[in-house]
Amino acid sequence: MKFWSNADTPSENTQVPERRLLAAVLQRAITDYLTGDGDLRDSAEAWLIHDLPEDAPLSFKFICEALDLDYPSLKEAIRSQGSTDTNSDVSSICQQAAN
Repeated sequence: MKFWSNADTPSENTQVPERRLLAAVLQRAITDYLTGDGDLRDSAEAWLIHDLPEDAPLSFKFICEALDLDYPSLKEAIRSQGSTDTNSDVSSICQQAAN
């Protein structure tokens, strides 16, 4: 299982505790989806990939918007990494979403 620290995330606006909390929720979900198994992975997949309803508080889309992340690109990057490489990390997903 790969881990990362706050040093792996962009430093701008990370001093706001709410943003750090949202980033931690997102990081945990991505880790669970990429490296988890069974119910843990299924639960993360449901939240990240299927994300219904999208406008619910603390949905994947809500967190992406709150963190100024491109929701469709990040969702696609997570989906493609999850289907091809279970040893991916958040850094590679963010790079793929940025391209």
